Formats: sequence, C-alpha cells, structure tokens
Amino acid sequence: MRLSERALKDQLYEIADNEFALPEQAKAMPRALEMLPHLGSPDAELRDDLIYSTLANWILADTFEEDDLKALLRQLLNEEHLFHKLGEADTDSVFMRSFSVLLIPLILSWHRQRPFLMPYELREVKVKLLDYLEKEQDLRGFVLDEDETGEPKGWAHAVAHTADALDDLVRCKEMGSEELLEILNAIRQKAAESKLVFVHLEDERLVSPVIAALGRKVLTPPDVQSWLAGFVPLAQQKEPFPDCYRQAQNVKNFLRSLYFRARQPETAVLIGENSANALAELVNKTLQSIALF
Repeated sequence: MRLSERALKDQLYEIADNEFALPEQAKAMPRALEMLPHLGSPDAELRDDLIYSTLANWILADTFEEDDLKALLRQLLNEEHLFHKLGEADTDSVFMRSFSVLLIPLILSWHRQRPFLMPYELREVKVKLLDYLEKEQDLRGFVLDEDETGEPKGWAHAVAHTADALDDLVRCKEMGSEELLEILNAIRQKAAESKLVFVHLEDERLVSPVIAALGRKVLTPPDVQSWLAGFVPLAQQKEPFPDCYRQAQNVKNFLRSLYFRARQPETAVLIGENSANALAELVNKTLQSIALF
C-alpha cells in the first residue's frame, strides 16, 4: 500500500532528526521504494529536504547493498522516473524527472570507489542521460509557483541536475574517448539552448563535466579544438528571431564560464597547467570569433 505524503513526511522527520540514520531493524531498499513514488512531489520540503536528503545520506553511508543500488539505478532510469511525462513543460512532472537524475551521481560516485556496475550498464546510463538531456523541455530553475501549503515549489533545475550526473559519469574509467566526446557534444548542444536564457547557473554546472572529462586525459588537443569550434556556428545563426539571440547568449555565457574555470588553480592541478592555459586560450579565441562588439 502506497504511503500518503503526510505519513511519509512523519517517518522522514524522525529519520532526519536522527541525522538520517536508518531506523533499527529497517532495511534501506523497502524504505527507498516507499519514497520513490513521492520523489516528484511539488512539496519542496518532502522532495528535497526529506526524500532526496535521506536517500543521499543512505547511499553515501553504504546503507544499500550493491544489488540494491543496481535496482535503485534501474528504477531511476525508467519510464516512471527519469522519463516520466518527458516532453511536458511548466508542469509538476519535471520534479520527478529532475530529482530522479539528481540521485544518479551519488550511485556513480559509489561505483567509482567500489566498482559494481558493468561497462555495458554504464553505457546504458550514458545513453539514457543523453537522451533525457536532449528531450527535456522544462528548463525552469527555481519554481516560484506555490504548492498546496502556499510555499514555492522550489528547484526543478533539470539541466543542472543532469550536468551533475554527467560530471560523475565522465569520471568513470569505463568511459573512453568516444563516450567522452559524445557527452561533450551533448553538453554543447544543451548549452546552446534557444528557448530561454539560463539564469540559474546552468552554464557553470554544465562546465563541470567538461573539466572532469578533460581531467581524464584521454582526449587529444584536436578533439578539444574541434569541439570548441562547433560552438561558433551555434552563436552566429541569424534566425529564427529571437531564438537565435537567446542561443548566442547561452553559448557566450557557457564559454565565459569555461574560460574562468580554466583559469582556476584547481583546474591546472586536474588537467595540467599547460593544458589549462591552452584551454583558456582556445576558449578566448572562440569567444573573440563570435563577438559582435
């Protein structure tokens, strides 16, 4: 029997008050299965502060068995979660999709420490994440619409959450150069969104998996040069108006974020000082080639 939101909230308040420890005699997976149907609740406290925070703490604290994590990952990637009503925009269905994808990087992080997913399973994750990133139409960041209690519905942030998942995926050693380039190309396409201008730091979140991919040190300089060159035509389109202006603005914002990330000391440590300097120079040249003024 499916728990009501009220009953689930009461359970999760107790868990949160106990520093998110799994209750004695309880098993993590049955409790998780009680939460998943409510993962897309428009109630931000239940969705974000209680369900997501509880599951995140349990995953990071090794509360789940490996088989449970595999089952949980399959659930998150299915039609009822990541692909739930995909194609809708400005509806509450986005919360189920965006918070399903937000749990995936936690599982991938666990895998990188203690590998338990097969290469073909990681490739399936890649395929589904890129399919979702391409097809997600609800690009809202923070949703001010009120829920039944009069509170804002909170973060949807589907693009940023997917970027977080890709950030962890590209760090997996099973992702080779071909997979990394496929991911970078998908990021380039989403960074050039034309429906709206991203205003909730989506550009910075999309930059993170790019830097992580370069940190793998399996991509060649020509790979990176070709990838960056692909931004130029995306920023120089003249129609349709005003979509082309929004697209150009998103491209420039992304490249600016990438430039400043390349200049950060931690980036030099991750990808090498020479590579970081070369990246910053290439990005700067790309920006100059698309500048109108």
